[in-house]
Amino acid sequence: MKLSEMLLLAVSIGFLVIWIAEYQRTTFGDSYWLLMLFLGFILAFQYVRNKRIEREKAVSPTIKQMIEDRKKKKK
Repeated sequence: MKLSEMLLLAVSIGFLVIWIAEYQRTTFGDSYWLLMLFLGFILAFQYVRNKRIEREKAVSPTIKQMIEDRKKKKK
Protein backbone atom coordinates (compact mmCIF):
# COMPACT_ATOMS: atom_id res chain seq x y z
CA MET A 1 0.00 0.00 0.00
CA LYS A 2 1.44 3.33 -1.06
CA LEU A 3 1.64 6.42 1.14
CA SER A 4 -1.09 8.22 -0.80
CA GLU A 5 -3.44 5.27 -0.31
CA MET A 6 -2.70 5.12 3.40
CA LEU A 7 -3.35 8.85 3.78
CA LEU A 8 -6.65 8.68 1.91
CA LEU A 9 -7.77 5.72 4.02
CA ALA A 10 -6.73 7.42 7.27
CA VAL A 11 -8.53 10.65 6.36
CA SER A 12 -11.68 8.76 5.40
CA ILE A 13 -11.69 6.81 8.67
CA GLY A 14 -11.15 10.07 10.51
CA PHE A 15 -14.17 11.63 8.84
CA LEU A 16 -16.23 8.55 9.68
CA VAL A 17 -15.32 8.83 13.36
CA ILE A 18 -16.05 12.56 13.36
CA TRP A 19 -19.38 11.95 11.61
CA ILE A 20 -20.42 9.36 14.22
CA ALA A 21 -19.60 11.76 17.04
CA GLU A 22 -21.35 14.64 15.31
CA TYR A 23 -24.42 12.53 14.47
CA GLN A 24 -24.85 11.68 18.14
CA ARG A 25 -24.66 15.37 19.02
CA THR A 26 -26.83 16.82 16.23
CA THR A 27 -29.27 15.66 13.58
CA PHE A 28 -28.52 13.71 10.42
CA GLY A 29 -29.04 16.77 8.25
CA ASP A 30 -26.48 18.80 10.19
CA SER A 31 -23.83 16.08 10.00
CA TYR A 32 -24.54 14.95 6.42
CA TRP A 33 -21.57 16.84 4.98
CA LEU A 34 -19.16 14.81 7.10
CA LEU A 35 -20.66 11.59 5.79
CA MET A 36 -20.23 12.84 2.22
CA LEU A 37 -16.58 13.70 2.88
CA PHE A 38 -16.07 10.18 4.24
CA LEU A 39 -17.62 8.67 1.11
CA GLY A 40 -15.61 10.96 -1.14
CA PHE A 41 -12.31 9.96 0.42
CA ILE A 42 -13.24 6.25 0.36
CA LEU A 43 -14.02 6.53 -3.35
CA ALA A 44 -10.76 8.41 -3.95
CA PHE A 45 -8.88 5.65 -2.08
CA GLN A 46 -10.48 2.97 -4.24
CA TYR A 47 -9.73 4.91 -7.42
CA VAL A 48 -6.06 5.39 -6.52
CA ARG A 49 -5.71 1.75 -5.44
CA ASN A 50 -7.31 0.41 -8.62
CA LYS A 51 -5.11 2.64 -10.79
CA ARG A 52 -2.00 1.29 -9.03
CA ILE A 53 -3.15 -2.31 -9.48
CA GLU A 54 -3.80 -1.70 -13.18
CA ARG A 55 -0.33 -0.20 -13.60
CA GLU A 56 1.21 -3.24 -11.91
CA LYS A 57 -0.74 -5.57 -14.21
CA ALA A 58 0.50 -3.64 -17.23
CA VAL A 59 4.11 -4.16 -16.15
CA SER A 60 3.65 -7.79 -15.19
CA PRO A 61 3.20 -9.33 -18.69
CA THR A 62 6.44 -7.71 -19.84
CA ILE A 63 8.34 -9.24 -16.96
CA LYS A 64 6.75 -12.63 -17.65
CA GLN A 65 7.83 -12.33 -21.27
CA MET A 66 11.42 -11.63 -20.20
CA ILE A 67 11.43 -14.70 -17.94
CA GLU A 68 10.13 -16.93 -20.75
CA ASP A 69 12.77 -15.56 -23.14
CA ARG A 70 15.54 -16.37 -20.65
CA LYS A 71 14.23 -19.91 -20.22
CA LYS A 72 14.24 -20.41 -23.99
CA LYS A 73 17.85 -19.15 -24.25
CA LYS A 74 19.02 -21.58 -21.56
CA LYS A 75 17.61 -24.57 -23.49
